[in-house]
Amino acid sequence: MDFLRAKTALLSCDMDILPQLLINALITGSIYALASAGLALCYGVLRILNFAHGHLMMTGVYLFYLFSVTLGLALLPAALSTALAVAAVGAVSFTVFVRPFTRHNPVLPLVTTLALSTVLESSVAMAFGVNVKSLNTEMVSSLEIYGIFITPLQIGIIISALLLLGLTGLVIHFTPAGRTLRALAENEEAAQSLGIGSDRIRFLVFLISALMAAYAGIMLGYETNLQPTMGNSYTIKAFAAMVLGGLGNIWGTVAGAYLLGLVENLSIGLDFGGYSLPAGYRDAFAFMAILLMLLVRPSGLFRRAARRL
Repeated sequence: MDFLRAKTALLSCDMDILPQLLINALITGSIYALASAGLALCYGVLRILNFAHGHLMMTGVYLFYLFSVTLGLALLPAALSTALAVAAVGAVSFTVFVRPFTRHNPVLPLVTTLALSTVLESSVAMAFGVNVKSLNTEMVSSLEIYGIFITPLQIGIIISALLLLGLTGLVIHFTPAGRTLRALAENEEAAQSLGIGSDRIRFLVFLISALMAAYAGIMLGYETNLQPTMGNSYTIKAFAAMVLGGLGNIWGTVAGAYLLGLVENLSIGLDFGGYSLPAGYRDAFAFMAILLMLLVRPSGLFRRAARRL
């Protein structure tokens, strides 16, 4: 009888915290979706796996820290300055570490982007130091909505992610530029035979991917502390989301990102027979998602054999 009462109380406690966990999953998934969508777009058109994607997130948030905190610029000038700086970093990265090698072998960028990740991490560590930094210079009060606690900034993260992803969808599916991207993703040789210049578009796609990664990094910077090694973890999470959704499938990748955020928060927040997983195991779910999906469904949950992007 005591066991049944304890079990009932435990389930009641889990149900009370469930709405908060779902909101946390939505916040986490929004950041993952922004990061992984850029990676999926890059893979869908360029056909390369950018192992420096998480480090572009890290570089973006550190540059924003430079302009907004160190130099004390207002939000809009800091954001515009960060966008220009990230675009410059992306242009140099593509020109030096990607384009010269894709012409020889499509596998080589796997190695060169790994080298790029080390260069970015070392450069940030030398410029900003290895000590933990934060974008939150003052306390932000939470709003309570039907027992759910959320900050205005977290609401902004969710809304801005949905708006940016929706805008990306409109561009891809309802504009001439989007048709060009889909043509290159479907068959690059056929697209080139129709006069579509692939080099310029590949360059622009890499810049857009870098800017999306930087924006995701800035949103992440408001949720957690900054450190130069943070890029490794989020590269893996972006890959996990893309594997879940299907390589090159941008909308499957977005769904996989929200699914990964949901699994992470529920697994850590809920009790399982009176036992809860430590928060340190959170990053392990990205590896588990990749391994299980490669074993069970290598093409991903939402993979379409005849369509990319």
